[in-house]
Amino acid sequence: MLALTLALLLASASGETFPICFDPGNGLLLGAGPALQGGAVTPELQAGILLRTEWKSRSKGTPWLNTHRLFVTRVRSGTARLGLTATLYEGNLRRHLEEGFILVPTARPVRIPFPFDLTLAMRLGHYERRVWEGPGWTLETGRAALLLDPVRATTARVWLGVGPAASHALRSSREGMVHELSPFTTLLLDAGYETENGWWAARVTALAGWVVGLDGGMRFRTREEVVLERLLIAVNDQPVWLRLSAAHAHADAGGSRMDEWSAGLGLTVRVWSAR
Repeated sequence: MLALTLALLLASASGETFPICFDPGNGLLLGAGPALQGGAVTPELQAGILLRTEWKSRSKGTPWLNTHRLFVTRVRSGTARLGLTATLYEGNLRRHLEEGFILVPTARPVRIPFPFDLTLAMRLGHYERRVWEGPGWTLETGRAALLLDPVRATTARVWLGVGPAASHALRSSREGMVHELSPFTTLLLDAGYETENGWWAARVTALAGWVVGLDGGMRFRTREEVVLERLLIAVNDQPVWLRLSAAHAHADAGGSRMDEWSAGLGLTVRVWSAR
């Protein structure tokens, strides 16, 4: 007991500090853990770059709260579910308005309240290769959505966006390759919450709508994913989170457009995320 007391006194005398707050949206992301997909459990590795930026527009000085995810990659090993999922870029650019309104330019201009923040959600180069299905792959070349956020939080740690999305994808299988378009016929939901100290983080994404093939066919598909993270420890000021995830796809998984459930449990670290 005496030795512990002396150690604490020496530490306080040295003046050394250590971070207790972390930003889940910043840093080099590394993760590992088991994943359940199609009834098979396989190891999964994850990596990517996370970045948050804030700036104010020159015209009106309104703040933009931006989240960027670059080169996010998941690799699943094992013969049962060997596969790769990679996204070149995914970002949410949210313009926060303290007092939003719509101006109708009539003889006597009318000002209509607009209680929403506007978010431009983009995803570029989303590739998926499922080796166990045989030859084939899927590539979403691009997706863009205009989301309305009724929460209008003044921080990038809280968001709730809903709105129409447009996308283009290539889907290759044994039957050949097809183009799929969603000309704003899909509804996208992107919501998240992080505590101020970064110890808890949650994100929900979902989309539902119709895609049209260039051959004239039309189909309805959905995708949903929920991610929950809890800070466990910090090793040399680098935080380690426990990550729990679950996802579902209806008529949209792989080259065969299957229905599918999946789940994951693992540890993630975000290097350089301390603040």
